Amino acid sequence: MDLGNLKGRIGEALVENIFHLAGYRVARLGRESDVQRLLKEGHDDFSPDFLVWKPVTGTPGAFWLLNVEVKYRSDLADFFLRFGGAEKLANAKQRWPDLYFVFVTDHPAAGRSYFQAMCLRDYTPGEEPNLVDLHQLPALNIYPSTVAEHEALAQDLFAPLGSRQPSRRDAIAARRRVADRHPGA
Repeated sequence: MDLGNLKGRIGEALVENIFHLAGYRVARLGRESDVQRLLKEGHDDFSPDFLVWKPVTGTPGAFWLLNVEVKYRSDLADFFLRFGGAEKLANAKQRWPDLYFVFVTDHPAAGRSYFQAMCLRDYTPGEEPNLVDLHQLPALNIYPSTVAEHEALAQDLFAPLGSRQPSRRDAIAARRRVADRHPGA
């Protein structure tokens, strides 16, 4: 079982709800939702998870329009240090310079939120990303209490899943069990 993927989907749902409660409309864009790409083989271009928008106060017919990518990472520092997180941000910035990244983690540093974010507009490739707690991005106008409520929910949802990542040996054994039950699959 891929717990990271499961926690990622939970994280996406929580972030989607946070934006809804902040007055945004949310549309799913990510490649996971695009049926056409299920049939495509080979490299797939990056696409943000959500398009979010809400009316601009005092300007009829005008909207704030934002692209949002949500990523679950158990250990954010490790992601940026060992797994090329900064390079992934730099690559995304080339195509989506105003993209908002929201990182969901169940192991935040002391005093930090489960929901940390940044806008690629403010990111300089080659430098360490400056993540802030989601409610601290003034452009988004998300209340701290909304984030706190969702952190409590994330804790409740993530806790039973634990943080064990399956080893390569576990994955091979699981595939063998499936193959034994479903020959030819």
